Amino acid sequence: MCELFAVSSDHPVKLTYQLTEFATHGGRRYRNRDGWGIVFAQPRDAYLFKEPAEGATSALENLVGTDPPMSNMVMAHVRRATAGAPALCNTHPFLRTIGGQTHSFAHNGDLPELRKRYTGSAILGDCVGDMDSELAFMILLDRLKQLNKTDATSARFELFTEFCREMRDFGDCNFLYGQGARLFVHADRRRYEEADGSLTQAREPGLHISEIEPDKRSWHVRGAHIEKDQAGPQILVASVPLEEGHWQGLPRGTTLWLEKGQEMMRA
Repeated sequence: MCELFAVSSDHPVKLTYQLTEFATHGGRRYRNRDGWGIVFAQPRDAYLFKEPAEGATSALENLVGTDPPMSNMVMAHVRRATAGAPALCNTHPFLRTIGGQTHSFAHNGDLPELRKRYTGSAILGDCVGDMDSELAFMILLDRLKQLNKTDATSARFELFTEFCREMRDFGDCNFLYGQGARLFVHADRRRYEEADGSLTQAREPGLHISEIEPDKRSWHVRGAHIEKDQAGPQILVASVPLEEGHWQGLPRGTTLWLEKGQEMMRA
């Protein structure tokens, strides 16, 4: 299945991840062989690097890992296609700029009936590719249009929570949604890969979370390395824990609003 990873930090971090651990999940050990991508949020925009190729053999992945941009919020995804052909337009994360704000989105799971439900809808015209994940993103952005820039972020979180509750009726939906440096998370169920390469039935937890000690300015495990200039809170989110301990599985239906390394709201 697809793998998700995200970082929220109070100060910009340098994530020397190179997608190395994702790349191993992406082609050498597991079945995620259809693309990878990573977003580095910036104050008024975002860097997006992605390609429909194995992360485990990617020259672009190596380039990004050489000197990655500093960022308060990083979102990464490695894909195994279950709907939509391997193509750049179908590769996560997806990025849109609306009303002068940059929005990013990545999904693990399947929503097989979603496109049928929206047959004939104008929202389909906003999709570049043919993935249920991108359609879900377009639906979310359409819902968010009802909010004004002056509305509190809590209103955005409440709308996101209601959207996720609705999407669970269509299938498994572990979501990462970024609005600038804000990160909204929804945990559902996911399928896990067995030793023989077969996939289990979907089960909890779909996502895991880990809080890094505020005084730590450097964090390293299994190929991933995070550095920051100042001490402060950091939160990591991942499909699969990257180390023993310190990780907690999120119950199905949990939504989080993370910002600057802190949990602002949970539902």
